[in-house]
Amino acid sequence: MIQRHSPRVTRFFNIYIRRMLAKKFDGVRILDRTPASVPSDRSVVYYSNHPGWYDPLVLVLMAETYLPEHLAFGPMDADALKKYSFMQKIGIFGVEKDSARGAARFLQVSRGMLGTPGKALLITPQGEFTDIRSRPVKFKPGLARLAADCGAIMQPLAMEFVFWDEPRPEILVNFGNQIDTRDETLETDAWQARLEQALGEAQDRLASAAMARDPEPFVTFIDGKRGVNPVYDRWRYLKALVRGEKFSAGHTDTGKD
Repeated sequence: MIQRHSPRVTRFFNIYIRRMLAKKFDGVRILDRTPASVPSDRSVVYYSNHPGWYDPLVLVLMAETYLPEHLAFGPMDADALKKYSFMQKIGIFGVEKDSARGAARFLQVSRGMLGTPGKALLITPQGEFTDIRSRPVKFKPGLARLAADCGAIMQPLAMEFVFWDEPRPEILVNFGNQIDTRDETLETDAWQARLEQALGEAQDRLASAAMARDPEPFVTFIDGKRGVNPVYDRWRYLKALVRGEKFSAGHTDTGKD
């Protein structure tokens, strides 16, 4: 799989993702802290909840930004990957969905990659789209099996897509507390509970911040393009200019034009 990886294609894809998210969302915001650093000689797993279509793309950008020395990779449904074969060049590998053979391949590839320094697995272990308020958090069993023997650092990452005061939604992210699997000796079932609990706690904290509808505790990761409609926004700008008023393209005046 590594042989298929292309740094050039990966850079191009990441630029495309950033531009797309900036266009479609009001912003991507991280709750009050960035993740603890991971040494380049350690492997790490970024695992998140799966609220919608965009969250794997957010995982990719988080890894690019906070794990620049790591080679990121992740699983994808094998049939879907056939339609987007270029994604093999950005570290994506195919697995059969909901099959024993697919689970075995996921474990084989992931263990092989995480067993070498400087790798980053990106995964949504719920295995299907799940409402952000669903509790308790439940995973497919693969991640816990990895945690029991891969020696990697586990980084829970909670995500929400919410509408606040603008026409476009926000992507909100919260990095939970890292878990070093070298520091804890647990059986697979115990790892399952441990990892689910850690992500659930990160989701609960993010939910409280999201419901407060206050951007102040968040660090802006991507600033989206504001405005209602280019023609209407131009008219609003001209009106503000004639009146000597400050123009803000957003619904609320945050100083962002």
